[in-house]
Amino acid sequence: MQRIITMNNIKKYLILVFITLAGISCDQDSFFELERPNQFPWTNVSELELGVREPYYLLNKGPWDNPFGTIALKNFTESDLALYIPQFVGASNSAAYYNRDFSEAACINEMEGVFLKCYEIITACNGPLQMLSDAEENGEEPFPGMTQTDKNKVNQLKGELLFMRGLAYWYLARMYAPPYDPNGSNDGRFFTLRLEFSNSSEELKNPTLGTVAEVYEAIENDWTNAKELLYEDNTSVINESNARARANKFAASAMLMRLYFIKGEHAKAEAECNYIISNGSSIYDLTEDPIEAFNKNGADGWGKEVIWQTACEETSGAYGRIESIFSRNHYARDAQSSWSSQAMSFSSMIQVGWMDENHAETEEARNDKRYNQLYYRYDVDPRSDLVPPLVWSYKYFRASDARRSNRPLIRLAEIYLTRALIRLNNNDSQGAAADLNVVRNRAGLDDIAAADITKAAIDNERIKELATENGDRNYYLIGQQLPLYIGDRDASNFSSIQPPYSACYWQVPQSEQDQNQAYN
Repeated sequence: MQRIITMNNIKKYLILVFITLAGISCDQDSFFELERPNQFPWTNVSELELGVREPYYLLNKGPWDNPFGTIALKNFTESDLALYIPQFVGASNSAAYYNRDFSEAACINEMEGVFLKCYEIITACNGPLQMLSDAEENGEEPFPGMTQTDKNKVNQLKGELLFMRGLAYWYLARMYAPPYDPNGSNDGRFFTLRLEFSNSSEELKNPTLGTVAEVYEAIENDWTNAKELLYEDNTSVINESNARARANKFAASAMLMRLYFIKGEHAKAEAECNYIISNGSSIYDLTEDPIEAFNKNGADGWGKEVIWQTACEETSGAYGRIESIFSRNHYARDAQSSWSSQAMSFSSMIQVGWMDENHAETEEARNDKRYNQLYYRYDVDPRSDLVPPLVWSYKYFRASDARRSNRPLIRLAEIYLTRALIRLNNNDSQGAAADLNVVRNRAGLDDIAAADITKAAIDNERIKELATENGDRNYYLIGQQLPLYIGDRDASNFSSIQPPYSACYWQVPQSEQDQNQAYN
């Protein structure tokens, strides 16, 4: 007879989750606007799905310190693409990012908050994952009376939990540890790695710090297993009005692509690109204007190129605001915010051909849909006529309900641009040009001939396409082991950061160091 996991076994995995997340799960501004608060314990598949929603809610919850907004702010400001305007800065670490203080900086503001949120996500994933894992090891079903449809859905839900746990560790690895060194031992230990649920107070007080190698291995395992479990088209198995706000197989593949690329394993990254472009062609394409990925609320659906995004319901208060620091828009309206302090650097705009040497707008810029739809030039800043002409990111808060605009976290354009570079590095100029031209054509630009394609051309298209998104610029340079250039910074005080970027990380919060005995 098939055994059923007992209610007592379910309960034991939920004690710590409940304690940690109490006050979060019952928040009336919950992400996706749950029909009712998360239930403890989960007694059937429908209630488990409420638990799976929790990590998504936590990802989006912090208005000024959510993970995806923080990594975008931090890595854009640290990169050569940003120009920092100190007179407008608000309560953020923007000065420390721009000055590249890294591990010498105090871990405060959004860098403190996002660290805690990542571990809240991990905790929210580990409880149900442990329950499902123990049931599987014991030959038990997680819930009584499960149908085949229920079992299929549990696979999808387990895949989502693995995806979100891997994502939380990805953010931690990108911010609180040096980048993975393809030629190094990666044996430094910087933060706790916990892949199993524990209700032992002694274990919780004495955690193990994972090495960089162990963390990246854990991320790869989570996303590989998630990819195996998740559906390509998840709309039939999840209860969600905006299906692109939940992970599917292509989202897991895209994150594996990013992981392999930054580790220097480009053949593996290319394989993930091939899978997404070939198998996802009936779901994703670049036939819409660039703005269509950014101008929707949750109820409006998604742009055709969006592989994964955040979305919230029309009454939700769980929406991020941090992008208003490094873009043109206020989070609540189509206007410049008083605290917008990071514009596009002059050097980057000249490099891509959108400014001339006198900082004037070019014909090339005016012909590019991305410039016209996703960027905004102020010849005179409305806050001060002392600010020179600048180009700002104009991607965020673009829906009719600005503050609840969807945030695309994975777009098809990135997949094509990543494969274009890898193909060119493999001497496949025809394939590289074909990929690059899919992106260029969507922007209203003519083809680049295979004979004329260069790494610089791909680099420039990537800046125009992905600047300010997901910390892409430094990720892209690190994945090629290239210097982190200084941009508009004073060359007498700054120099490019060379691989292996061993000082390019932030310390974990002091409160974590004080309370976590592993640091002593």
